[in-house]
Amino acid sequence: MITRMSFTELREATGNFNTHNFIGLGKIGIMYKAVLPNGWPLAVKRFYESPSFEKQFVSELFALGRLRHNNLVPLLGYCKERKEKLLVYKYILNGNLYDWLHVMEGNDKILEWHLRIKIATGIARGLAWLHHKCDFCVVHLNLSSTSILLDKNFEPKISNFGGAKISSSEGALFLDSIDIDSSNSSFVDSGVWELDFVKKDVYDFGILLLELIIGKEPIEINNYSKSSNGSLLDWITHLLTSSSNLYSVIDKSLIGRGFDGEILQLLRIACMCLNPFPGRRPTMLELYTKISILGERHGITNDTKILSQFEIATPSTLNEIVEVEIT
Repeated sequence: MITRMSFTELREATGNFNTHNFIGLGKIGIMYKAVLPNGWPLAVKRFYESPSFEKQFVSELFALGRLRHNNLVPLLGYCKERKEKLLVYKYILNGNLYDWLHVMEGNDKILEWHLRIKIATGIARGLAWLHHKCDFCVVHLNLSSTSILLDKNFEPKISNFGGAKISSSEGALFLDSIDIDSSNSSFVDSGVWELDFVKKDVYDFGILLLELIIGKEPIEINNYSKSSNGSLLDWITHLLTSSSNLYSVIDKSLIGRGFDGEILQLLRIACMCLNPFPGRRPTMLELYTKISILGERHGITNDTKILSQFEIATPSTLNEIVEVEIT
């Protein structure tokens, strides 16, 4: 499902990794826009030259190389030559969610409420599919507004799977992607998988919902709760009982637009995600169902048949991909 590409081909497509084609800077690499000779745009992640990023490279190749869903960024190709490691994705036109929510002064980007609902619905759908419906259960573990890309229709695409963990339905945890069919795979306790991994994604999703409502970065959101000497859950609970305090923190572009009731509903859903006791947080499938009800009011299809939107590579295909990369 993905193509091995040469370093020379990708270097030419990015204009020798020209700064004019720079898209974004991450912890493990730099993203560039690339254009193939046929005119097709791509996004290329060039990993920093460090052996420590081998695991992230393989994890992302393993996860996105075998999974396809409308709310996951499509991985199209990869390259590993000498010290160079690159992953090639479909180019997503509207960049990441972070840049839309935290715009620089003077920038006129405004994310309308119906688009925020669409984004929340799409992220929930993608995570619900990863957690519950695909053959291999996947937890992202690094969900943030920078890892959510938006296409031309503002459909969200979850990206940055370098820290993801993958488990079979039998509970085998594939710490190394080459171990998919080997006896070296370890087994993860179901309680650890659910409480430490799955529920972390749920918590991070709750932070994303707060970003969509408040328009502030996570560090600022956490500072709000610290100033009130409580947890995020305590702070949100207080907001829900005090309209004056609520209006003082909601994204100014949303106030007075007639969506107060929906904002409160989404805030209550975020509150459920941020429960300090992981076992009391809902599943992503439950969250998707709740948010879809809001989405229907804005013409967003309530697609409860999550299985209808995926393809999975065969194990033999995956092993061919991984063997090429590791050997």
